[in-house]
Amino acid sequence: MIDSTLLFSTLFGIACFYLAIGIWNSFQVKTLKSYFLADRNLGVFKLTFTLVATQLGSGLLLGTSQKAYQIGLWGVAYTIGMSLGFIILGCGLASRMRSLNITTTAEIFETHYKSSNLKLFASALSIISLWGILVAQIIATKMLFLSLGLDDPYILTAFWGFLICYTMIGGFSSIVIIDAIQVMLIVTIFIYLFFKSLPVSVNKLANVKLMTKMQNYFFSKKLTYTDFLPTLIMPTLFSLIEQDLAQRFFAAKTRLTATISAFLASFMLVGFSFIPLFFGILAKIKKISIPAGADPLIPVIAAMTSKTLLVFAICGIIAAITSTADSLLSAISSNIVQDFGKFLPLDKQKIFMSRTVSLITGCCALIASFFIAGDIIFVLENSYRISVICLVVPTVIAYFTQKLHAWSAWTSIACGVVGFIGATIFIKSPILKDVIPLVCSFIGYFIAHFTMLHKSKCFEPSN
Repeated sequence: MIDSTLLFSTLFGIACFYLAIGIWNSFQVKTLKSYFLADRNLGVFKLTFTLVATQLGSGLLLGTSQKAYQIGLWGVAYTIGMSLGFIILGCGLASRMRSLNITTTAEIFETHYKSSNLKLFASALSIISLWGILVAQIIATKMLFLSLGLDDPYILTAFWGFLICYTMIGGFSSIVIIDAIQVMLIVTIFIYLFFKSLPVSVNKLANVKLMTKMQNYFFSKKLTYTDFLPTLIMPTLFSLIEQDLAQRFFAAKTRLTATISAFLASFMLVGFSFIPLFFGILAKIKKISIPAGADPLIPVIAAMTSKTLLVFAICGIIAAITSTADSLLSAISSNIVQDFGKFLPLDKQKIFMSRTVSLITGCCALIASFFIAGDIIFVLENSYRISVICLVVPTVIAYFTQKLHAWSAWTSIACGVVGFIGATIFIKSPILKDVIPLVCSFIGYFIAHFTMLHKSKCFEPSN
């Protein structure tokens, strides 16, 4: 099925190249600011490509093709959700993030709500969510190797060992450089494969009537908006509080740079998402045999192209997974070191400790992946659902207002959790399971906010 020698030699060469970038960049890393934020010096090109790279992982490539194979055109919902998040960020939030001059999203709870406990709680939730997404990337790698008939844990361990090493050594600056290289590699490979595999002209693919007919014929299951809206909404909202995205906006040169890059990243993601969507649907139409537990992307490409092109496609998919994974690893380490720094011995060996945290985080995620299995999109959604429900309301409000009460945030979080538990137990509708906790969080915040305002006015001295 595949030229193993060519595949492993290519992957080894790429891994060594990435590791060399990490080592070269490590000599320029002197402070935590340079290790986690690249000295806040990212221009439009670097920022756009590294933003795209954070989302161009297993969820977009493998997850979209998997969903497209199962439900057809609706499989693009996850990517549309991420793109909507970038558009919202471009409409003011990205610019606002850059102006706050903070290092993590959780830090806003200390600067605006004046509560260090809130910051620690928000950071812990962020770490759990990002760690779950990181585990999903490793699961995606296992699925990819399984599609190739490679069910060897040593191969998986070696692959992730290289990724952890270059991320740990080089820090955020090396990640940005590698992200740009990987995005260009991924886009070039898959655009070529897309046009090479097209059974009809692009004009026919853009024909709405033809696509509707195809959807109804090959995907008999009828879906309503309640089936795919959770997949659309959760990525959108999580992008507003996601540390690995925020880390990039914090590192932008200017507020305008952050705004422009958010819009450009959105357009690139939407355009590229139709490629894995196409391959997933094509696998269904051509009745490609998919191994149990595997993703349809590799089998359909293998059936449509030569062995050499298949190797490059695999390298492209692996590049997509690593481009997201290294971002997640850096973001998790940033949360741990920056937000929980007072519990760590950072006085003299800040960079060494930061690298140690990255190493431990990556190894723990790798070990956990051997005990977790499932649909990639499902794992991703459940990784960030609780963070969105608890944090999106107080975080977004804090982007625009400074004088806030900690009790407003705590009440919002508590109401969101209660709403989540209640909706999980009593509600069957997927969309209501997400909407009800968010509404509870929103209402709880403003009830507490206006209560605190009224109380403070009551205690104001009269003239």
